[in-house]
This record gives sequence, structure tokens and C-alpha cells, in this order.
Amino acid sequence: MNSVMMNQPYRLIKPFLLMAFSFLLITACYTPVTQKTDISLATSSECRVVQHKLGEICIPIRPQRIITLNPRYLTDPVLALGIKPVGMATYNELGITSFPGLSADEVAGIENVGDASQPSLEKILLLKPDLILALDIYQETIYKQLTAIAPTVLVQYNRKNLFKENFRYIAQLFGQEKKAEEVLTQYQNRIEKLKERLGKQLQEIEISVIFYYHGVFSTATTGSTCSQIFADMGLRHKTATSLSDSGTFSIEAISKYDTDILFIYNGDNKPSSFYVQNPLIALLKAVQNKRAYMVDPTIWGGNGPLGVNKILDDLFKYLPKGA
Repeated sequence: MNSVMMNQPYRLIKPFLLMAFSFLLITACYTPVTQKTDISLATSSECRVVQHKLGEICIPIRPQRIITLNPRYLTDPVLALGIKPVGMATYNELGITSFPGLSADEVAGIENVGDASQPSLEKILLLKPDLILALDIYQETIYKQLTAIAPTVLVQYNRKNLFKENFRYIAQLFGQEKKAEEVLTQYQNRIEKLKERLGKQLQEIEISVIFYYHGVFSTATTGSTCSQIFADMGLRHKTATSLSDSGTFSIEAISKYDTDILFIYNGDNKPSSFYVQNPLIALLKAVQNKRAYMVDPTIWGGNGPLGVNKILDDLFKYLPKGA
């Protein structure tokens, strides 16, 4: 493969085309193919071919200017590898910008290119990226425009949402498989320390997580990040009955999640009195035993190694008896 020809469109695109592109509103339509999780061995002196949801793309072997278009599934894993993007998309709701699982210090210096559901193509263009990581559920419709700016890998989201699997795939894109395993080993070591601290409690307690967001109650699914952590610990926890189940329920059904410890994901930033003064919630044994805890959605909304370790910080704080 002629690597110069492969990269020519990204280096030599004419100025008038750049100006015109800023206003281009074309939706692309592709026939999806199965994303492979293994990176192809086919390489040239400047790029290597990788498989993703929409086929193949030749990406730089050592990209220097990376843009990640989702904070939870893309920015967090990239930062966990020790790689700092030049730009990232965030979430923006009601004028509030968020990047779940990440701290302001961790994203300091990274340019915000807009909301993940509608990133600014103009801002992306001005950053002159040499690699863009996009997420199919948000950016598949603008994939053609993104590839006109720089090589773009469309990372595939699935309902299982396994953070380790996603992290390993991201690591392969950068040839950082060894680093990824080191990060995951550190995570597992923290899991073992927490299990040791819990001792017999590990077998005795059961946990529920309920989310309150946009006025709707729901519970963790098997793909929820917290559920994956609980499973790694061997900790009994309530989840939605099936992967296809969204986990939503009415307040009248909250007794199904009457467990020893309850975590409340306070997505609507309600005061604690909003929950504990509700008679149906007040009857839960976790509330009566003072083992119901409000957790920060900016932490528990994470889905990469950095976010996962922040959830673990909370579990070290709240799970041991007497916390």
C-alpha cells in the first residue's frame, strides 16, 4: 500500500475545501460490518490498517494529535494509557458540561470540541488531528465528514458495555497492550485489597444501585460499570433481569432492591431528603440501618480505568462495616 497516497488527502487538502467543509451537512450511509477487536498486521512506513465497524482505515503508527469524541468510552481509556488528546467531546445538558469519571485536572489542557452527540466539525478541523476516535452510537452519521479531516476509527458500543474489553481495544490501536494489562492488574490488585478488608462481610452483604435521572428510577444492568466491579469482587448485587431490560421501574417497585447496602446515583442532584423522606424508600433496611449512600454521578458515570478507580475509592469508603 502506498503510504504517501493514503495520507495525502489529510495533508494536502486545499484551503478552499477546508472552508467549504465547515458548512457541509451531508449525512453518510454505510452498511455496517462486524467490528474486529484485533488490529491488522498490515502496515506501511507511516500507517497501519485497522478493522472497525465500517471496514478498514489506515491510521498513523504514532499519532501525535488525537481527538476523542466521547469522554466515558474514549477519552478515559486514552488518558489511562498515558496519552493526552488535543481535543475531546464532552456531555452538555442544560448548559452544564460534564465528563463522567474524569477530573478537571485530568482533562486540563484538552480542547473541548463540543457535545458528544453533536461535536463541532469546525473545532475539530482547527485542531489539525492526525487521528480521531469516534463512537458509533454518537458519530456514525458524521463518519464521512470526520474521515475528510483525519483517519477516524469508529469504536463500536454494545449493550454489554464491558470496560475492560473496550480499554483493551483502544490500547491495541496505539500498540499499548502491555500498558493496558499493567493498568488492569493495578485495578485487580485494588479489588483484592478491598476483598481482604471486607473479610466475611463479602459473603454476607448484598448491594443495590438505583439511579434517579430525569425523574425516572432505574437500577444497574449487568453491563453497568458498577455491576462489573461488583462481579469482579464476587459481591452479591441486584441488577435488571436481562440485558435487554433498561432497568427502569416505578417507585412502587423499589422494594425489589431492598438490600443491605444501597447506593443512590443522584443524577438530578436532588437533596438527600428527597429520597429518605419518601415513605417507600424510608422503609428500606439500608436506609433504616444508615447504609444508604448518595453517590456523585460525575464519578459513578465513568466507564474507563480512571473512572472505575474513582468508583473503587467510594467502595473502599462505604463498604466496610461501620463506614
